Amino acid sequence: MAVELDVMNRDRRLAPGMFAQVLWPARRSAPSFVVPATAVATTTERTFVVRVRAGVTEWVDVKKGAALPGLVEVFGDLKSGDQVAVRGTDELRAGTRVNTKPAADGR
Repeated sequence: MAVELDVMNRDRRLAPGMFAQVLWPARRSAPSFVVPATAVATTTERTFVVRVRAGVTEWVDVKKGAALPGLVEVFGDLKSGDQVAVRGTDELRAGTRVNTKPAADGR
């Protein structure tokens, strides 16, 4: 991404028109997960994903982060190994008993 910075150049090693390569580490204050964009459901009251535990659905409120082609980063009460419905919808009510199968990509 293009960024403009003011840099101290006391020893004059940088000349006008030069380009620099910068490492700019970004850290998250909390772990995040990446899910298919279709897994995130939005209603007028909330944004959530549908998690499946022991064959029963539950809605988990999330906040969206960075978007990638077909994927979106989410922040919420999710843990590694949680099963999330690939197609999130408010029609899949919390407490519904479901049968799961692996996603088409094997996850």
